[in-house]
Amino acid sequence: MDALFFFLAGQPVVALFLIIGLGLAVGNIKLFGFSLGSSAVLFVAMVFGHFGIHFPKEIEQLGVILFVYAVGLQVGPRFFHSIRLNGLFFLLIAFTSLLAAASGAWVISKIFHISPSLAVGVFAGALTSTPALASALDVLKDPSISVGYGIAYPFGVIGIVLFVQWVARLPKTRQELAEEQKGQKSAGSKVLVKQYIVTNPNCAGKPLVEIHFHGMTQANITRVMRDERIFMAHDDTELQLDDVVMAVGAQNELKKLEHLIGRETQVDMELTPDITSRDVYVSSPKIAGKTLGELEVKELFGVVLTRLWRDEIEFVPTGSTTLEFGDLIRVVGDKDDCDRFLKIVGQHERRIHETNVLPLALGIVIGALVGNYPISLPGGFTFRLGVAGGPLLVAILLGHYGRIGRITTRIPYAAKYLSREIGLVFFLAAAGTKAGVSFVEVFQQAGLQLLAFGALITSLAVMTAFGLSCFVFRMGYLASLGVVCGAKTSTPALGIVTQTVESDTPTVAYASIYPLSMVLVIVFAQILALFL
Repeated sequence: MDALFFFLAGQPVVALFLIIGLGLAVGNIKLFGFSLGSSAVLFVAMVFGHFGIHFPKEIEQLGVILFVYAVGLQVGPRFFHSIRLNGLFFLLIAFTSLLAAASGAWVISKIFHISPSLAVGVFAGALTSTPALASALDVLKDPSISVGYGIAYPFGVIGIVLFVQWVARLPKTRQELAEEQKGQKSAGSKVLVKQYIVTNPNCAGKPLVEIHFHGMTQANITRVMRDERIFMAHDDTELQLDDVVMAVGAQNELKKLEHLIGRETQVDMELTPDITSRDVYVSSPKIAGKTLGELEVKELFGVVLTRLWRDEIEFVPTGSTTLEFGDLIRVVGDKDDCDRFLKIVGQHERRIHETNVLPLALGIVIGALVGNYPISLPGGFTFRLGVAGGPLLVAILLGHYGRIGRITTRIPYAAKYLSREIGLVFFLAAAGTKAGVSFVEVFQQAGLQLLAFGALITSLAVMTAFGLSCFVFRMGYLASLGVVCGAKTSTPALGIVTQTVESDTPTVAYASIYPLSMVLVIVFAQILALFL
């Protein structure tokens, strides 16, 4: 055994992937319906760390950056919408849950005469917050802070992992997940195709461009039937009474056409030999990043884009819709017109799976610089967003806007998933070996008492965050899972949640509250260090 660890000490790459492989294997073992998942990598790494295996800190930093950057890109498109809806709620939840944890640490310190350094360390460890540990060490410069951190840290990880797994398996959570998936499926089917008969005399004799129907509805009119003849709808197509038009759009948008054009009808308007429908991926740099209005699709090519799929979301494109690499679009028009347009769009499917490393590298560099920038607070305090907060913030912004100038920052789903998973296990392996070096010694020095105190502080933070989000602000069980992980700044717990439930809702909630919690936990740690 000693020979094995001696060999692994000189082969860090082999040791890294051995820890990851063993950890994932252990994580797949279920006990009473629970499993540790990727978090088992952390505990396997602690065993290896106890026997002298360790990795450079850059491995841990790389893992954190890759993980949070992928998370930021994933949730960026919906992050600001979520903040607009629930921003105040997230702030209140983060502040209250961390206040409960800090108050618990203060009370424990006073009642049981625990030294301030150990109490602050237990607070940081119970919340598994390395930035809080660093900020406390910066204030007190007492190594015993790390002792408290090391004792409280394991339950800080295990406690929340078990809690989120338990919540994820509750019948109400499963019911909510099923309803969300049903809603997503329904939302996809809401891109409907309907027909309307022209009965509004104000539309008769006018070309579509003069009706300005896009100013009142996001639906697209694609075909017109007149006297049993079906033809494409262009801007210069004049409508006549009793014409039947085919429109594509969401249910509520199509409903508006009844007031604009006329009543709904049921008519067979299938494609004719002159009209064809083609689905094609956008893979040409000539059109990626441009809106349909800029491309003048109807005017120059005579085709209509009726549907667009992006990251498994389907919607109806309009003139303001920007096409991006990897978009799947449905083109309807005359066969020759469709062929001309498809040559411009590009049909190189291999390109849509390629990851442009340049914007990825630029985003990570900018994120690292932002994370290292010192931010001053009233009272002389300073903090940094760190290697997690900086890349996360930048990735959210890039995910929201989708580009840097003319450079698209969109990354294929498979690449984001791989980055997220690789980053997570790298981080857990490096952090685990570091914690395993001194854990046995630390535990012998402080005993079970601090472990119990850490469990209490962890429980206070978790239960407060979950209770407020689920029962006070009524965010639902799925969102509450992400809120708990974000309020506690627990990356491993989020990893477990993303593997346990097939929903982006927890991730969006996590990314919404995480930046607030990360700042507040640093502030609370420094306040405890100063006033205990």
